[in-house]
Amino acid sequence: MNDLVGIIRREGEMEQALEKLADLRVRAGRAGVEGHRQFNPGWHLALDLRNMLLVSECVARAALERTESRGGHTREDHPAMDRAWRRINLLCRLADPTGGLAAMDPARGQIDLTRDTTEPVRPDLLALFEKEELVKYLAEEELYE
Repeated sequence: MNDLVGIIRREGEMEQALEKLADLRVRAGRAGVEGHRQFNPGWHLALDLRNMLLVSECVARAALERTESRGGHTREDHPAMDRAWRRINLLCRLADPTGGLAAMDPARGQIDLTRDTTEPVRPDLLALFEKEELVKYLAEEELYE
């Protein structure tokens, strides 16, 4: 994730990351731990591995979908803020929480990504911030609405 979905993000690298995550899901399905859970960090890592892969997939899919740069999300191939994205949250959900077919196909991924529209920030809340700070998070036309 550090190498392919890092601070500066690029479409091709994020697609590579999703492919590597699919490979890692296959390997994680075969992972096992020997010994007891007491004083065994490998035991706890094995338990955490599935969730780490899910979170990694959420980050990579959402970053690939979001075609703008804003705040801590920087796309080299989309360097500007896009006003339309300000009103969209990306939601990650398990594609098949029952563990059915989607959960068995590593290439398909385990996350469904959906868009949810948000309300604009109220003017009284915007007034609490200095404009110099808001410039990092809002497109110029949003500052003067």
